[in-house]
Amino acid sequence: MFLKDIQKNKIIRPTGYQYFKILSDHLNNDLTKIFSGELIYPRQIELHLPADHKKACNFSCPYCQGMLLKKPVVPFEDKALALMNKLKGKIPYYIFGGAYSEPMLNPYMMTFLATAKNCGAYFGIHTNGSMLKSLEEIQGWLTELCRIATDKQDYLSISLDAGTPKSHMKSKNLKRNWFDEIIEGIRMAVKIRGDSDSPAIRVCYLLNKYNSSEKEIKGIIEIMKDIKVDSLRFSIPYDLYGKDFDRVRAYKKAIEVKQNIKYMKMLKPLMSKDLKEKPYIFYLPPEYQDVDRMNFKQCIYGYYQITLGADGYIYRCSSTATPTFKMNRLGKITDDLEEFKKMILINQDPNFCPSTCFKIGARCNRMALEINSKWKEINEKN
Repeated sequence: MFLKDIQKNKIIRPTGYQYFKILSDHLNNDLTKIFSGELIYPRQIELHLPADHKKACNFSCPYCQGMLLKKPVVPFEDKALALMNKLKGKIPYYIFGGAYSEPMLNPYMMTFLATAKNCGAYFGIHTNGSMLKSLEEIQGWLTELCRIATDKQDYLSISLDAGTPKSHMKSKNLKRNWFDEIIEGIRMAVKIRGDSDSPAIRVCYLLNKYNSSEKEIKGIIEIMKDIKVDSLRFSIPYDLYGKDFDRVRAYKKAIEVKQNIKYMKMLKPLMSKDLKEKPYIFYLPPEYQDVDRMNFKQCIYGYYQITLGADGYIYRCSSTATPTFKMNRLGKITDDLEEFKKMILINQDPNFCPSTCFKIGARCNRMALEINSKWKEINEKN
């Protein structure tokens, strides 16, 4: 159903969204390394920073993947920074996001970014964008971000999810207009970056009943073209993590299948035809998050990433980094390199069965789903 849509409409994803290729490149195209017993440092470490140590996020988006999850925030910055320094040269990427926390609220955020660059790594930031403008005005934060970025592999990704202040407030369940401030923050980031292509500036737009009129979609496209961001990605929100799979299937039938037809028809003439276009405008259909594809028996996502959760524990993956899914804890966040290596090896266990996650409502994100589905396909062919 969804796969045919992708093939029919020839959806081309930017290289940063081609997840199995990214993993294969990280392994030097040698898939025999998988489950060989050899310690393979993952392509990236995801850090879910504990916000301001008081509240996980300053927004309360109803479709936040962590809406149903436990959301503690526990300070761990000192140990994480020490660990990063000990891993210098071994981890290509550090990603700062959150299963339920907003990284830009964290007072150590720039310290983490600078440490990543000092360790020879790239960084990625996933934020609601609310702090960009104020942090630049108070601290020169965006100026410093653009100064330390070394390549377009470094990126700033903003979850905007609206084309007007009104739909932004409804979509994000907010009582004040943050939209204009976020747009201004994005505009400032692009202006400060100037003629450089680093960091890449991406905007994400989750489609819902409030923000998906053709007028609003065309409007946000024009705004992003005027600002000159690098990409604008549309998609339908995942169902919330922690739900029984039958409930997720009901969501798929009621929302994803029906809305996908509508959005594909509307967006097709608006999408970019060439990856060189700027912004590159594209749509990721629900195939990339399809619950019915989660039927594999091995998980190789541990070769792609390992996650430091906002609750002070290290987890198998970013979508289960919450006490709600304690079974995926690998241990407390540590600055002991040998202990961390043991956790990496545990996360690359061929005997770990993904059904451990599936039976309690823990689902793969787009990256893990693509990687594990491809691994299953390769093994079935062999």
